[in-house]
Amino acid sequence: MQSVKCKIKNFKGLKNESIIILIICFLFCSMFIGCKKNTGKTDVVFWHAMGDPNDKILNSLILDFETENPNINIKAEYIGNYDVLMQKILASIVAENPPDISQVYENWTTRLKEAGAIVPLQKFINGPDGLSRENIKDIFPIFIKNVSYDGMIWTFPFNKSIYVYYYNAAHFKECGIDKPPATIDEFLETCKKLTKYDSKGNVQRYGFAFKANVDIFSILLYINGGKFFDSKKPVAIFNDETGVKTLQFIVDLVNTHKVAYYTKEHMDADFASGRMSSFIATITHKNYLKPVIKFKLGVAMLFRGKFALSPIAGTNLAIFSKSSHEKQKAGWKFIKWLLTPENSAKWSIGTSYLPVRRSALSVKMMQEHLKEDPECLIGIKSLDIACTDPRPKIWNEVRIFISEAIEKALLGKSTPKQALDEAVTKVNLLLSK
Repeated sequence: MQSVKCKIKNFKGLKNESIIILIICFLFCSMFIGCKKNTGKTDVVFWHAMGDPNDKILNSLILDFETENPNINIKAEYIGNYDVLMQKILASIVAENPPDISQVYENWTTRLKEAGAIVPLQKFINGPDGLSRENIKDIFPIFIKNVSYDGMIWTFPFNKSIYVYYYNAAHFKECGIDKPPATIDEFLETCKKLTKYDSKGNVQRYGFAFKANVDIFSILLYINGGKFFDSKKPVAIFNDETGVKTLQFIVDLVNTHKVAYYTKEHMDADFASGRMSSFIATITHKNYLKPVIKFKLGVAMLFRGKFALSPIAGTNLAIFSKSSHEKQKAGWKFIKWLLTPENSAKWSIGTSYLPVRRSALSVKMMQEHLKEDPECLIGIKSLDIACTDPRPKIWNEVRIFISEAIEKALLGKSTPKQALDEAVTKVNLLLSK
């Protein structure tokens, strides 16, 4: 205030109105300069669905990034599960208030790309602060394939995983099973050996368990050589002979061979209690199993059918077009930083997600980690047989229709053929719109 009075004394010859205007301008400029000084950082809003404990690893990495880049502030916002995240992203696009970066699935990318809501990361890759061809080649090819559309990279791989076969090693030893099944026929025989009955013929322990959703169907469809959609036109074909055979196999596991059951709940408690001996989940799931089991956990690559294939899972990172140029640049810098070999290794070690680039495997901390936790190698080796899910923007709806079809077939409400025909009709109706 004292400085303001001094300024007034220097302008005694001016009229009162002029003095007031000068004072207001002076104070406004002082406030503006002060605000500019306090908000010199570029804020980047990052929406994610990484819950406990993975959020702790993410927040630790963000803190490291901000320490190295004091002019950038990553405002990480936990949205909840992926369904909530998707709905919030779509709502934010309508409201013209999206985040700067976010986790996205591939089919979300299709929708956001068509709406002009995200920018292709190829733009930054080719820019002055981009990535060399050697860096791109260092990323596992399946991940690059998964984020590329018409030869252009639109997003970048982040929390990537792959499906593996989990089993109770003690049950295997008890039943004289030397190794996990390598083929689908061996898988069925293994399930039969693992299943135990009481004196009345009631099942005491099942050889396998699964959720009655699209995941089990997808895995078996892929290894049987099936497809969800025609490669030349947007038409669903998963009700063909291979699709019906796949669903029939699932139904037979439960109703004919009686070696498996299905549930809508997580299977960890049943696996820990010994109610069942094996199931399929992503490699990251072992982090949730180890604290609750008291036996040796077995982890293996998926068994093969006509083909050896395992679908990858997890999301990628996108930058939104509504963001300013500075925020986009800062967002790209963060994404690029996350994918350095060292940070890719830190993320993988802390979460059990797959490292996204080969050179991360050469990082000292990663090599030490793989010696201590060799099961992680199963997921990495599975990348040799990795495949991807379809990317149409209606894939979420397709998943629901297929899950409904599986449950109808399992309950005997429809034959596998009838259930899949109904699902395909619904899907094709959406595709025609």
